[in-house]
Amino acid sequence: MQKTLKIGCAEGTVDTLGGELISYKNCGKDYIWTGDEKYWNGHAPILFPFVSALRNQKVAFDGVTYTYAKKHGFARKTQFELAECTESKAVFRLVSGSGTKAFYPYDFILTVSHEISEAGYKTTYYVKNTGNADMQFCIGGHAGFCVDGSAEDYELKFEKPENTDLYYTDEKSLFSESYKIKKRLDSDTFPILYSDFDIDAIIAKDIKSRKVKLVKKSDGTGVEFDFGGFHVLTLWTPPKKHAPFFCLEPWNGLPAYTDESGDFEDKPYRIVLPSGSDYSVGYKVSVLK
Repeated sequence: MQKTLKIGCAEGTVDTLGGELISYKNCGKDYIWTGDEKYWNGHAPILFPFVSALRNQKVAFDGVTYTYAKKHGFARKTQFELAECTESKAVFRLVSGSGTKAFYPYDFILTVSHEISEAGYKTTYYVKNTGNADMQFCIGGHAGFCVDGSAEDYELKFEKPENTDLYYTDEKSLFSESYKIKKRLDSDTFPILYSDFDIDAIIAKDIKSRKVKLVKKSDGTGVEFDFGGFHVLTLWTPPKKHAPFFCLEPWNGLPAYTDESGDFEDKPYRIVLPSGSDYSVGYKVSVLK
């Protein structure tokens, strides 16, 4: 089920499938990727309870192994309940049950809030541990943004000067500390080249910035992306498709390592939430005109 949000010149569309904001238009211009299946049928899914791929499609929680074939967890393909909806805000809720227990052993409530304004929008994730033991998970966003023409006409402008290596994920979306790309992030600017994404995504896991701008070089239009609260920023556009969109993915978690144990306890940046506790994290998008 989809609902339309509207305030002033801003209009958004939300969907109970994945609890997702699938469209944001400002003065008639699309900012969230439209989901054209020629390139990628996503928009801005939530990644939970893991990010990217699992090694051999398996993961062990508290010593028990579960199998899940799809990337980025089950939340993005699950129907949420619409818990609240106003003219400019929608709140979705997913409660654990037999469907989630087949892949993930914990009792939880996952709430996703989307609020639009004429300046942009914000998406916030809330997790509550309703079980009797510690709960562990990774969580992230996968925000796709339309570009005008080619992504190579754009660049990333980071909040702070950076000096760090960048990593790629392989054809199976797995990770290794040895998977460094030749290009380093050694300033506040990262030019976008499609060829950098010929294998898969690029991961920046040691950056200082908590904000980045995706801007068109010729006129400075685009978006500012505030990902405070996330440890990792992943960059992606579909390999070898020259797609008219670019993804900024804030993650608390990393893909499966090529040589990992398979135990979720070993995942970097995972969240451990005690029984009865709450956790929240989110991102904010501001339109640059």
